[in-house]
Amino acid sequence: MNRKITFTFLVVCCLAVAITVVAQGGGDTSAKIEQLEKDMHHAQMNSDVAWYQQHLADGYVEGHSWGDWATRAEAIKQAQDKSIKFTKGDISDVKVAAFGPNTAVAHYKLTYDATFNGTRRARTVICSDTWINQSGAWKLASNHCSHVEGT
Repeated sequence: MNRKITFTFLVVCCLAVAITVVAQGGGDTSAKIEQLEKDMHHAQMNSDVAWYQQHLADGYVEGHSWGDWATRAEAIKQAQDKSIKFTKGDISDVKVAAFGPNTAVAHYKLTYDATFNGTRRARTVICSDTWINQSGAWKLASNHCSHVEGT
């Protein structure tokens, strides 16, 4: 009887450890992606072209809240454009869902005030970003933002 109890206890302990490891793995992904989101918006505010070159995946595409699409090359070119000026850029309500070890989707709210090609845009948008893990490096595969009416 003691062997059965001991065996059962060991199995339960092993399962508890395994569940903890798996749960922490998802948490690490979420924390990593949340930090990358904050880093991305810091790079956007500061025209940090190197960040975009390092973190945008080949085949990257973004959808702007004003109805335009941009490729990876266009997004990098936009980051280099000194006429684009941000005076405000606040990210909030970041939520991340991990889909296995190599895919995560983040969604958040972004309130900004900026000038693009001579046009000032001050608005709040809701965005979703799809991240992929390529050989241990997280890359942004897609971004889409939609204007929140009334802001």
